[in-house]
Order: sequence, then C-alpha cells, then structure tokens
Amino acid sequence: MKKLVVLLVAGVLAFSLAACAQKAGSEKIRVKCPACGYEFELPAHGR
Repeated sequence: MKKLVVLLVAGVLAFSLAACAQKAGSEKIRVKCPACGYEFELPAHGR
C-alpha cells in the first residue's frame, strides 16, 4: 500500500512539473479587449 501511495505522489509531481514546463515555453500571451473584442498578442514579459 505504501509503494502505491509513493508512486501516485511521484506521478502527480511529475505531471505538475511537466505542465508548468510546457506553459513556461509559450512566448506570447493572447489578450482580448472586453470593450471592443479585438484580439492581440503580448510578449511574455508584458511590455
């Protein structure tokens, strides 16, 4: 039982790290203006 719990926790940790790494790779952020609906992309650093 203890091995199963350790394996499950390790799997969840690996999945969360993979999800964070995948998101960090995107360089542009897509934004939609709530007033006019115009969609544009921002650089990752926000400038």
